[in-house]
Amino acid sequence: MNLQSYTTAYSYLNNQSGLSIIPAPAPMPMPPAAADTLTQPGVDSEADKAFAAEMQEAITQLENKVATAEDKIAGIKTVNSDTQPRTVTVFGGKIFRSGQDVIQDVAYSAIENLVQEISAFPNSRILIEGHTDNIPTGKSGSDNMDLSLRRAKAIANILVLHGIPKDRISVTGYGDTHPITSNSTEEGRAKNRRVEVKLLPQEGAN
Repeated sequence: MNLQSYTTAYSYLNNQSGLSIIPAPAPMPMPPAAADTLTQPGVDSEADKAFAAEMQEAITQLENKVATAEDKIAGIKTVNSDTQPRTVTVFGGKIFRSGQDVIQDVAYSAIENLVQEISAFPNSRILIEGHTDNIPTGKSGSDNMDLSLRRAKAIANILVLHGIPKDRISVTGYGDTHPITSNSTEEGRAKNRRVEVKLLPQEGAN
């Protein structure tokens, strides 16, 4: 039974008993949905405007960071591998005894091969770098830095004797500051007692 039928029946019964009939109130019209007023086109709340402004500011900051990063990358100079020193020979092992700069045993073929490779690049500089183990020399006025330099000069003298011009050669001593392995064993110390011969191409040279 719907509401109108129920009201009619209730009124009829009451009328039969001599009671006055009170008309049923008319249904109240439903108010328009609140969502209808909020979704009207062209109406933006202050919160929406503030959020949009924050998002725009964040996007601008990101764009600025990207532009800065691109500028830094553009400013990095590419390293030309052709102008970096290249190691051609390492005199190590037991060539030098601990604390000494006297060359013990160098194969003649190794010297010949080194001279041939150096001669093949007449415009290159020759860098000779001496190294030691970490055992003190025990000599007054001669530490490992000095010893490593004397070792580099010993190899340089061999090259000069084989016809390599002195003005192409540079010698440096690093002492025990550049080990290639641990000095805790005799084998490791023997590897660290070494002289490295490197070629450095001149810029612009073919």
